Amino acid sequence: MSILIVDDSNFNLLYIRNVLVGAGYNNIQTVSSAHEAFKILGIADGNVPRRPAPVALILLDIEMPEMDGIAACKIIKEHPIYSDLPVIFLTGKRGHLKEAFNAGGTDFIERGRPEYELLARVKSALHLKRETDIRKNRENRLRKELQLAKHLQKSVLSSPIDDRNLQINAKYIQSEEVSGDMFFWTRIDDQKYGVLLMDVSGHGLSSALISMSVRSLLEEVIVRLVEPSLVCEELNKLLLNLFKNSKHTVYFTAIYLLIDYHANLIEYFNAGHPPGVIFTNEGEPFHLEVTTIPIGIKKEINSAKKSWLIQKPSKVLLYTDGLVEIPGSSIKQGILQLEEHAMAVQNLPNARFLDEIEGFVTHNRDDVCIISVHLKSREP
Repeated sequence: MSILIVDDSNFNLLYIRNVLVGAGYNNIQTVSSAHEAFKILGIADGNVPRRPAPVALILLDIEMPEMDGIAACKIIKEHPIYSDLPVIFLTGKRGHLKEAFNAGGTDFIERGRPEYELLARVKSALHLKRETDIRKNRENRLRKELQLAKHLQKSVLSSPIDDRNLQINAKYIQSEEVSGDMFFWTRIDDQKYGVLLMDVSGHGLSSALISMSVRSLLEEVIVRLVEPSLVCEELNKLLLNLFKNSKHTVYFTAIYLLIDYHANLIEYFNAGHPPGVIFTNEGEPFHLEVTTIPIGIKKEINSAKKSWLIQKPSKVLLYTDGLVEIPGSSIKQGILQLEEHAMAVQNLPNARFLDEIEGFVTHNRDDVCIISVHLKSREP
């Protein structure tokens, strides 16, 4: 990375260059006009470079013919790739400094000042540039890792089911960050289905890692134990064991449905999760209210289950709390608004119903999971 000196005075160019070389700076470029500097930076004639030129610092004379340093600095800073490139103005007057700083200048050096002052300001600007580059590289790596984590999270979500008994579809609306939202379902036999939606407390990578850890266990736990009360107890035991050495309490809310066409029942537990809602063609919606505390809070958990006698056709709507967190409204108000919205569109085909529910999302500060289970009328 070089230091670029821009000054229309050959004397000044030679003087500053010699001072910098004497201090050990060897990669120095000198030009006598703003347009020559633009060529080095790759922005001459309106070009927009994809990569910045290897310049770590510009020492820029304010008073130059054709284009002065302040106008040149404005043009350089208009290019986002040079927004962090430090520019130190060289001037014999202080009258332009306010305008110079407004143009994006980092510092200034008055002509005639001692060499050590010039060197101190150059050293400080180069240090700031190095620190900024390190931070930006770290942020870029983190951004890429987050994108990979989001892709991996999405890749393990269950695929839709559409058979003679039911249709299951879902939406996973990702925010800027990864989160602990996760859904899973499986066909246990030709008449039984397990459906689970969970939301790990907190946000970010730690919540995502917890949800992925639990996700790896779900298929085995649900297929082996099937019954909601047993599934609830096993998940609680496994979570406590997985994070027994953690200094922090790790927990998640969840709602699990066992859809059993043999018994014509939906049995479920709701561990501190927003209530699911069942819509039928007759009567008021049925709410899958909380039956127990979130999983991972206590060693012993009350795994009491509840049930609903299947009526067909009907729709079961499950969601994470990000769907009903509406600015200016409480969660309770958000749930009521969601229900009103869902009731108005409940007779739409399942995929279109989900599209309508997705439209209820007013922001994406948090990930949102939505599941719709359409219980079909049984064939005779």
